[in-house]
Amino acid sequence: MYNIAVVFYSRTGTTREAAQMLADRLDCPIFEIADTVSRSGLWGDVRCVLDNVLRRHVPYRYTGPALTDCEKLVVMAPVWVGHLAAPMRSFLKDHRTFQGGLAAVAIMASRGGFRAAEEIAMTVGRPPHPALVLLQRDIASGEALQDINDFAASLLEQAPANPTQAPRAAWLSPNEA
Repeated sequence: MYNIAVVFYSRTGTTREAAQMLADRLDCPIFEIADTVSRSGLWGDVRCVLDNVLRRHVPYRYTGPALTDCEKLVVMAPVWVGHLAAPMRSFLKDHRTFQGGLAAVAIMASRGGFRAAEEIAMTVGRPPHPALVLLQRDIASGEALQDINDFAASLLEQAPANPTQAPRAAWLSPNEA
């Protein structure tokens, strides 16, 4: 059984880089959700947009352990067109019965990270706690490392007695900053 595991989806490698930083800090395993069909190039970009705009359930490949083997799960995914990346959204829908602790990290270019965290909450029926939104450029420059370290520290603190009743995240608001 894993105390904490990181599950991520990354199309370009940015989320993979952040997931590796977090897993290194937590000293925990890391597992990838991958596309079954490549999303590279112009047609890959078009599929990303259409999958999110049309809210499609997309095929993906996950080779990690059964989620029942994890006490806490940290999901990490990019934001596409202002929403959670379709492969992660599909993964969460398929595993919405997971009852362990759930935390989330959304990686955005400029906006949509808070909406992605809200989508996670709506998909699984409870808000992720804690949740973090990072800018893609901060990961590339290394500026996100302190935020990742702080997030890891909050994960290592005592979890709520009942993970399905995590407190509502303070940053959730109708308007993004």
